[in-house]
Amino acid sequence: MINFLLLLLAILLFLIFGTTGFVYSIVWRMMRSASVYFWQIAIAIDELGNTICQDLFNNTMRAKGGHKFGNSDETISHVLGKLKKENKLLPLGKALAWILNKIDENHVEDAVK
Repeated sequence: MINFLLLLLAILLFLIFGTTGFVYSIVWRMMRSASVYFWQIAIAIDELGNTICQDLFNNTMRAKGGHKFGNSDETISHVLGKLKKENKLLPLGKALAWILNKIDENHVEDAVK
C-alpha cells in the first residue's frame, strides 16, 4: 500500500512540477544548447515506456526465451536490439525495429552498444 501511495505522490509531483520545469529548462537552455537536454528527456521517457509497457511488449514483440522488456535502466531500442541479435523478435517487434532503423540508421543495433 505504501508503494501505491508513493506512486500517486510521484505522479502528482510530476504533474505539478513537470510542465513548469520543462518550460523553464527550454527557455534557460535556449540561451545555450538544448540538444543534450532533449536527448536526456528522450532517454528518460524511453526507459519509462520500457518499464510501463513491459507486459504488453513482452507478449507482443518478444519470442519466448528472449531478453525481457521491463528493466528501468534500458531503453526500448536497447531491448529491441538485443532481441534482434538473439533472433527473438516477433513481427510487431521487427516492424518497430525496422521503423527506428529507417529514422536513424542502425538505431537498435547501436542502442545495444
